[in-house]
Amino acid sequence: MEMTNPVQPADGAARVPPRYKELVEQWGAAIGVEEARNRWGQLVTASEGGAITLVAMDTAANPGYPTWAAIAPLDKVADPGRCPVWPLTSARPKLADVIADATRFPDGTPQILTRHRRPVAAVVAALTLVDLPPDGERIAVDAFLREGGTITLEFDPGQDGATDEEGEMLQEPIPERYVARAKEADGSEIGQGEGDSVAEALLRLWRPPAHLYSDEPPFDPWGKPRPDDLPSTVQF
Repeated sequence: MEMTNPVQPADGAARVPPRYKELVEQWGAAIGVEEARNRWGQLVTASEGGAITLVAMDTAANPGYPTWAAIAPLDKVADPGRCPVWPLTSARPKLADVIADATRFPDGTPQILTRHRRPVAAVVAALTLVDLPPDGERIAVDAFLREGGTITLEFDPGQDGATDEEGEMLQEPIPERYVARAKEADGSEIGQGEGDSVAEALLRLWRPPAHLYSDEPPFDPWGKPRPDDLPSTVQF
């Protein structure tokens, strides 16, 4: 399969808002809706192979806060079985509507794309892809539950910020969030995910890599060397 890189649109979408910078660095510049429509089959096929294509909308009308979507693999959707479904041939001429349904705040929903009734890809709000854990560290929710694990969901209402009498910020506000926690059958917690919605929290549910934990004491450059750091005794 031939993989292609998204082409920068000529309508100003090349100006990247800070919140999308991480995605552009990883997947390339966003293209416009018309460009996506013209390359529809090619982009969907690329997403089946793991590629992500960013699609920018409304950049001319609202360049400061444009709405971006992404044509993405199915594994970037937390619960595709509960999402609206579009046959590829129907989604292409109505792509602007598909993107609007996927990105509408605050109730946008991933839109599943099907070929011959088989789900093959999805159109999602691009922001849901920010800060996703590496694929090798994500917890597959369905498989984890079948193996006897449990997942609990919590809502954190966040916290208001605080300022002094002169209006100087003393404490930044903490936004509300949903938190998903994964626990093994014995009750030990093995990972968690956070997001602006339940679906995003599940999508970000990840198992911290083993190298983050170690039984070794921290290295102290000013303290006594560990025994294995001592030079070997030289005999004459």
